[in-house]
Amino acid sequence: MRDITLCHPRLQCLAAELIKECEKQGLQIKIGETLRTTAEQDALYAQGRSKPGKIVTNAKGSSYSSYHQWGVAFDIYRADGCGAYYDTDGFFSKVGVIGVSIGLEWGGSWKSIVDKPHFQLPDWGSSTSGIKKIYKTPEQFMKTWPKEERKTITPGWQHDAHGWWWQNEDGSWVASDWRLINHHHYLFGANGYIRTGWHRWNPDTKQVDPADGSGDWYYLQEDGDLQGACWHSKTNGAMEVWYVEK
Repeated sequence: MRDITLCHPRLQCLAAELIKECEKQGLQIKIGETLRTTAEQDALYAQGRSKPGKIVTNAKGSSYSSYHQWGVAFDIYRADGCGAYYDTDGFFSKVGVIGVSIGLEWGGSWKSIVDKPHFQLPDWGSSTSGIKKIYKTPEQFMKTWPKEERKTITPGWQHDAHGWWWQNEDGSWVASDWRLINHHHYLFGANGYIRTGWHRWNPDTKQVDPADGSGDWYYLQEDGDLQGACWHSKTNGAMEVWYVEK
């Protein structure tokens, strides 16, 4: 899940602060994984063990061993167009320093399975043994949350120094897809920001500007009112005149 509002109220505040402080330093991030169910965590734990893939976690879901299950952890990904987890330039370490400075524990400092995109509340230690002794289960823990502090998500157009994106009611955003909004069509990239100018779009893989050069070309315009137009010429929409009236 990518809905930060499902997490502990204090974590919601720290996640927002992390995004804000990173932006000040030119580091563009978005929230990825947040709350996980037991089944989701067990499926992740099985990867590289009983299922194909690389081992990515030592935390079993059935024993509530991941802080993601407790709603006090989130993962981030890179949203500047360089690749979600590209880190040759030390991007995630820079974000990690900021996270620690505002009071988060950073998975990049762990010895066993370093997890640079991961952040969590540090209150109960790096493992979940402490929180389990106190609350037994995530459900019992969540009953103690101060509901009045929950952050309200305002859906709709959002804007920052890097562009515009559309935020859904659950706190998630449109990415790698077309969306009809107020009678106008918009193409959103993998980082969630709207695309303008010439771009390729492959509807089968839902990729904007695919690396293999697949898909058709579209030209998109943007004005101050976020009203878009696209010119296309094929029956599927590429390169013939198609204009959305204002």
